[in-house]
Amino acid sequence: MRLKHIINLCISVLLTGFCSLSIAADPLLNGMSTHIDLGKEQFIGALYSTTLSDNADKLLTSTQPMRMELKIVAPEGITTRRFSRWWIEGMAINNSPALLTEQADNMVKFDGLFKGRFAINDTVAFSYEPSKGVNISVNDVLLGNIASEKFFGMLLRTWIGKVPLSSEYKDGILNNGKVNAELKARFDKIKPTRERTTEVAGWSKIKSPADIAAEKEKEKEAKEAALAAATAKTSNASSSVDTAKLAAQKAELAKAEAAAKLAAQKAAAAAPAANDDDDKPALTAQSLLARQFFVSDQLKKIYANVRYPKKALERNQTGSVRITVVIDRQGRLVGSSIAQASDVDLLNEAALEAVAKSGPFSPLPDAITGATFEFTAPLKFTLKSN
Repeated sequence: MRLKHIINLCISVLLTGFCSLSIAADPLLNGMSTHIDLGKEQFIGALYSTTLSDNADKLLTSTQPMRMELKIVAPEGITTRRFSRWWIEGMAINNSPALLTEQADNMVKFDGLFKGRFAINDTVAFSYEPSKGVNISVNDVLLGNIASEKFFGMLLRTWIGKVPLSSEYKDGILNNGKVNAELKARFDKIKPTRERTTEVAGWSKIKSPADIAAEKEKEKEAKEAALAAATAKTSNASSSVDTAKLAAQKAELAKAEAAAKLAAQKAAAAAPAANDDDDKPALTAQSLLARQFFVSDQLKKIYANVRYPKKALERNQTGSVRITVVIDRQGRLVGSSIAQASDVDLLNEAALEAVAKSGPFSPLPDAITGATFEFTAPLKFTLKSN
């Protein structure tokens, strides 16, 4: 009997341990929030982790499996340019220059995975698993993997770092499992159509602008080399060589060029419809770092000019504001507007005033193309006692 009792006890302990491990392995909904840009809802985001927490530093330094899900709710969708800008700016503000430089190639790869405009009801997911890096998917279609232990933390800092793109969004996903039931129900109902999922699956067959540019350069080099070889062969040949052969070679080259051009036109026709906002130059590690370091420097200028309104202090009013800033190549302020407003008008006005006082900004570096440049400035007005 004693032996049977010991065996049963061991089985019980093993089963308890197995159940505990299974429960711990299941992702838990840590928090959920809506991201607002230009006064409109863009997506509902959720953070899942194996252990719940309301501490940003604890999550950022954790090695546990985690997942972020973003469900697009903007009726017109989100352009890849805008989506990319959020991450580039958020990572620039919340990560060290050394880490940005180290992960530049991974950031370029991340940006290049998205080949089309995000549509309403799309689900974008970033899943981190220790030693396996980050899997990036849209509508459960795996687009790629970033094999780095540091990359998920960089993405997460965009939203829960020291200077998040939205303080309200940060508070929502750091809610320790306490989620608004109405928002959760809305989130759960958002699902892409089968047709849309099939369309996203085709993104992997669409060449990125960088790939197309590289292929064109290789084709050009091959043509020049072939033509040079043909010319050299002709000049070294005796006068009896039939010059018609050279003409035939040139004709073949012209024919190949026409075929390549036709193939490029077909590839463009097969790509998702784009608009001017989607037509962005391909990012390189150099241009991406130039953008990030430039934005970081301009934000320092703006933060140095922030003044807490006296009346807001007297009334203990706090809030967060995000300003969209547009400058020309010389750094002159072209315009500014509120991308996400605080409930306190005084704070909104103070944020706009800080931007106005910060001009002129630095001239755009050569690595940043375009006649104008747009970035956002997140500002948080917090009382010292908070």
